[in-house]
This record gives sequence, structure tokens and C-alpha cells, in this order.
Amino acid sequence: MPSPTSGTQAQTVAQFRALIWHSLDNGLLETALFTAERLVAFDIKNGDAVHLHALCLFRNGQYRQAEALTKRWIRHVGCAYIFAQCCLALGNKKEAAGIAALEECKRLWVPVTGWNNHTDTERKILPDAAAMHCMIGKLWAALGDTKKAVESYVAAVKVNPFLWEAFTGLCNTGVNLRVNNIFKPSPDMIEYCKVQPPMYVAEKPVLPTQLASENYQSDPFMSAQIRDRSDLAFNNHPSFFNRLNEGSTSHHLETPTAQTTGVGQGDMLGAANGMGDKTPPIRKTRAAAADLATRKLTSRSSRDPANELKRPVAVAPTTAEPSVPPAPARRSTRLNTLKFGSKLGASDRETRLASKERERDQKKRAASARLRSNLIGGMAGIGKDKEKDRVPEDVNVRGYPTSRHRSTSDNPSQNKRKEPPETSLTRDTKKQMPDVAKIQAPPAPSKPQYDKSREEALTFLLEMYKKMGNGYFGLTRYNCQDALQAFSSLPIAQRETPRIQCLIGKAYHEMAQYKEAEKLFANVRALDPARTEDMEVYSTILWHQRNDTQLSYLAQELMGIDRNAPESWCALGNCFSLQRDHDQALKCFKKATSLDPKLAYAFTLQGHEHVSNEEYDKALTAYRNAVSADNRHYNAWYGLGKVYEKMGKYEVAEKHFRTAAKINPTNNVLVCCVGVVLEKMKDYDAALVQYNNAVKLSPKSSLARFKKAKILMLLQKYDLALHELLILKDLSPNEATVHFSLGRLYKCIHDKPNAIKHLTIALNLDPKAGHLIKEVIENLDEDDSYSVEDSDVYRLLDGDQ
Repeated sequence: MPSPTSGTQAQTVAQFRALIWHSLDNGLLETALFTAERLVAFDIKNGDAVHLHALCLFRNGQYRQAEALTKRWIRHVGCAYIFAQCCLALGNKKEAAGIAALEECKRLWVPVTGWNNHTDTERKILPDAAAMHCMIGKLWAALGDTKKAVESYVAAVKVNPFLWEAFTGLCNTGVNLRVNNIFKPSPDMIEYCKVQPPMYVAEKPVLPTQLASENYQSDPFMSAQIRDRSDLAFNNHPSFFNRLNEGSTSHHLETPTAQTTGVGQGDMLGAANGMGDKTPPIRKTRAAAADLATRKLTSRSSRDPANELKRPVAVAPTTAEPSVPPAPARRSTRLNTLKFGSKLGASDRETRLASKERERDQKKRAASARLRSNLIGGMAGIGKDKEKDRVPEDVNVRGYPTSRHRSTSDNPSQNKRKEPPETSLTRDTKKQMPDVAKIQAPPAPSKPQYDKSREEALTFLLEMYKKMGNGYFGLTRYNCQDALQAFSSLPIAQRETPRIQCLIGKAYHEMAQYKEAEKLFANVRALDPARTEDMEVYSTILWHQRNDTQLSYLAQELMGIDRNAPESWCALGNCFSLQRDHDQALKCFKKATSLDPKLAYAFTLQGHEHVSNEEYDKALTAYRNAVSADNRHYNAWYGLGKVYEKMGKYEVAEKHFRTAAKINPTNNVLVCCVGVVLEKMKDYDAALVQYNNAVKLSPKSSLARFKKAKILMLLQKYDLALHELLILKDLSPNEATVHFSLGRLYKCIHDKPNAIKHLTIALNLDPKAGHLIKEVIENLDEDDSYSVEDSDVYRLLDGDQ
């Protein structure tokens, strides 16, 4: 197979790329990979071809192959980006190599944001600076360097506030944000709203000098009018004639009519210059060329009576056009004699040819004078004086020959053309010819105006993103009320989407309002039955509701949808956990973490099951893995604290509980856990502070008020304790522990009737603890003080799984 030329090679590469993008856009990955391999083999030294091949491999899930392919091309922006994506997907501390690759080609990044450069028919193949910063932020976050991740995410949202991944990554780091300052118009958006008015193109005559100057750079052979007419080598260049004869069309001569305003003068100029003639004349003189053009024009005018010089033909005059006198008849005679080799005698041939030449010259002079007079008469302000404007007979219409043959005069000096002296005609023509600069000068451009539709669209998008951003930021900071308020301000169509419904359900879940959360997730299942994302949260909500039937149904559905989804295995594990089958639950949770090592919640569920089996060492390992996957997963820190509390390491437990409370400062259960540990360390005053904070966070929390009442009774502040217990009785009227505590309190303040009353209610509510309650009733007459053991008979809901 012969090697292709440079032009063919470029077209072949373009065809390859078009086939690859067609396959990628239509999901035909096998075809895309096959074609990409052919492209790389065809153009092996091209980084763009390697980038397309690596992109096909990455989209097909072949991360290791894509990484190996792009490792040697990291100086190419596209290859470096694919390499970084592969490093992030593969993990195992390869993220540092991805960061180094992106930083090395930083000077080649596309600085202009591409948020408005992609349409249904156009795309920017290489990633822009915003995408690069976002990718670096992900890599730093995977390495655990929160500070550098924040810097990269901030740089990304500054360039493109619509980059949702960068915004959510920034929120997940835990840094404080001003969301309203992120979703606001950037300078690029303001420029995008500006509309440049269309340039006004005035109708102006196309002058020969203008035409020549415009074509001088693009096609030097078309600008012969501004060249030296003595350059015979140039005028007779084969490319020049090919350009005139092969590249032109005959439409100039098919429309001999012209407009006096100057529009269409370029076409008429081409016709007058013989641009439409594809048959070279036999004669070698300039006069013969002019004669041929004149005869064609007059013959067409005679065939079309309607166009027979009824309107003047307006063509811009050539002020600097040199006039070349016709060549002597002897020269043409000799040339014809040499060319055709006639058998006639020399004298007869010369006589006949001379007479024919004289007739042709006379006809040519008459036609040229008539044509030039009509041409000049068509211009504004010219032609008033017929006698003054008459064209001399020695003025040639043509400025250069159109023959393919070279002149073969014996005397080279005869080939040189002389510039004619300036006549009155040329002086008047120069004075009255239109000013080219004035004709070409367009009007001053008006100031760009705002496109209201673009501005309104951007305002709508930014406002919508701002609301969703405030909601997501509030949820990541566990300000659930603020998050719910932000989500509720969205349009109904946006609020009813599955993603937003899941976020609202998570907010209710964090607030322990499981009924509302269950309704929202059930709505998500109806909107998107094939969705597996966030379904592990839904399974946990059903676990708290003790709804084993619905939980079993959910687990079966998810396993039928996607057995390789970690959320499906989490739901199945929660189903086994609710049935007290902890071993099977552990197997399911381990399968989930094997599918997604970054799913911290699955590690946390493993830890809970190990605690149920009293395998504290394994539980610590599971919780630590969860913290490694996500150091802001407060459930894992809470689990560590509970394990250390059970092991009697209260100081270590307090540290982990405080870390969890710092991540989620709105969770009153975590604050109460800190108070419980302090209470067990006999630091009752510090414990009371924590319980007060918990009550402030959630005034309707039964757990917080019960813990506060108990510590007040230990401090013998019975009046304050009685106030808390009475409020708690209204909140939980059927809780046996509350009535038992009230009975003990009334016993301490020597209110025997009320003590018997509440102790009897507690006995009726919980007959299993009858022996303990009867013991207190029998000892009512004894003077006894309240102890910690009295409050540990029953345990309220404390947030444990």
C-alpha cells in the first residue's frame, strides 16, 4: 500500500476521529476501541490519537491499560487528565502520581472556561482549567490532604460555579463556606450576556486596485494588475493560466447587464478581463486578447436586444492601467508563419495577413473606443463632455495577455511595456474616481448590548443552584432545618426529583424523624424504581422502624436490580441484622466494602454487628476503616467511643465522642454521650453542662431531659429535677422509666402518695421489672438517697443501632 500524501493523511486522521467520536457518542465502545487502535497505528507519534485511545479505554473500564498508555504522554493535557482519572479509580496511593502529571502540564491547561462552549453539535475535547482543578481536588481528598483539596475545589468553583462535583467536594471537606458568594455571575458570564451587533456591510464598487490588494496574499497570481507589466515570466506562468482558464466559470459572460450603483462590478470586471474564456486565443498580442473580449461582449449584446447598450455598463476605471500599443503586424505574421507553416508564398501570405491584420486592428480600435466610452460614461460625474472623455485609440482595455503562449520576438526589448504619458482623460478620471478609503470604511460599531434572554437564563440557573447549594451545605453541616428550608424553596418540578427527595429524606433521618424520612424514600422508589444510590440509608430507616417486612422486600428488589451495587448488600445486611442473624449480616457488609472501599457507612455497620457479638477488637478495626474512608463520618467516631466506653476506657471514649460531636454539633445524642462518660468519671458538673446543651439543641428529646433530671437528682437539686421529669412525663407518658424515676424522686422529698402512684404506674407498664419496683415500694419509709443504680433499671432510646 503506497504511503499517503500529507493532504491525504490529514483527511484520513480526520475521518478516524469522526468515527471514534460517533462511536463514543452512541455508546459503541467496541467500535470506538477498534478504530482508536487503527488511528494510533496510523499516526503513532500524535498525542491526540493516544488521548482518544486512552479515553475509549477509560470509558470501557480498562483503567490499568489506560494508565499504562498515558503514562508516557503526561505532557499532553488530555492524556494527563485520563492518567489522573485512572489513578483516582485505581487508588492504592497512585493519586500522587496523578497530581504530579496534572501539575507538570499546567502551563498547557485551557485557561478559558468551557461551561458555555458545549452544544448539541459542538464540543471541547480537552478539559478546561475548572475540570483540572476539580480533578486535583479529588486526588488530594483521596490522599487525605484536606487543605490542598479545599484549595483546588475553590479554584474550580471560581472558574465554573456550575461544577457541582467541585462544590459537593468542597462541602464534604467540612470547610466553612459562603454559598451565596459562589453562585453569582462571574466576569465570563457577564461577557457571555453581551451581544455584539452585526457589522454593517455597505454596498460599494469593487475597484481593481482593491481586488488586487485583497488577493495579493491569498493568491498572488490573481493580483497581476498591481504587478509590473514587464514581468513576462510572471504573466506567462503556467499556474497563472491554469488559474484563469481552469478555475473560472463562464457565469460572468452569461450576465452582461450591470448596475450603476457599483454592486456586482466585481463580476463585470472578471468578464471584461476575459476571466470566463476557457479557450486561449491564437493571437499572441494583447490587442488580439482585447479584440476577443470585445467581440464576445458585442455578440452577446446583439443576441439579447434588451441588453443592447440600453443601460451604461458601470465598471470602475483602472487609473494606473498602462496602455500598450498593438504589436506590429510583421511580428504576428512571422509568428504565424513559424507556427502553421503555410505553403503560400511569402509575399502573398504577408499581403493577405497584413490586410486582415489592418481590418482587425480597425475593428478593435472602434470597439475599444466605444466600450471605454460606455464604461467611463457609467461612472457618476464622468462623461458629461463626450469629446473630452473620448478614449484615445492607443489605450488598451487589457492590461496583460491571456494567451497560454509566450511571445517569441527576436528583440527582447520589444517585450517590455512602456508606461503611457498622463493625459487629460487620466487626470480627470483620477479626480472624479470614488475614494476607496471612504467607500470601504464601515460605520463605527455600536456598543454591545445585553441579551435579556441570556441574562434571565443565567440568573435562573444561578438562583436554582444557590438554593440547592445552600440545602446541600446545610445537610453536610447537619443544620437540617436550614437544609429543609432551602430545598423547600425550589420549584416543585426540581424538588420532586429523586436526588433532591433523597437529600430531604436524609435530613429527616438525621433529625430522627423516621416516619417522614420513610415516606420520602418510598416516593423515591416510586419515581425511580431502578435507583440503588442512597438506598442504604432507606434500609437503616426501616431498621429503626423495625419494619422487617418492608426491609426484606427492599433488599430483594435491590439485589434483583444490581447485585454488584454495595447499597444492595447493605440493605440485605440490615435485613439479617433485624432478624438477629449477625453473622450473615457481617458477610453482607463485608461484601459491600469489597465492592466499594470508600463506602464508610458499610464499615460502620460492620462495627455495629461486631459490637452485638461482643467482638470489640474487630469492631475497632471496622470503625477505623470507616474513618479512613471518610474522616467526617461521625457514626464511625461514635462507634469508637461506644467500644472504648464498654471497655472502661472513658477518657479515650470522651475524645472520640467529642470528635463526633464536633463533626455533627446538632446531634443531641452525641452530646449526651459525652455527658455520660463524664458522669461515669464522677465529673457531674461537667456532665450537667453537656446535658443542658443537649436540651437546648432538642427541647423535645426524651433522652436529654432524662439524663439531665438524673444528674440533678445526684446533685440533690430535686426541684429542678422534678421540673424536668414532669416535662418528660408529658413527652413520654407510657415510659416506665420516667414513672419509676418520679417515684424515687417523690420518695427523696418524702411525698409518699405521689411516690406510690408513679411506682404503681411503672409496675403496670413493665411487669417484668416488678421485683425491683416492689422493693422500692416496700422501702418507702426508709430515709434513702438517690443513686446512679436507681436510674439504670431502664434504658431509654440512646441512639444505638
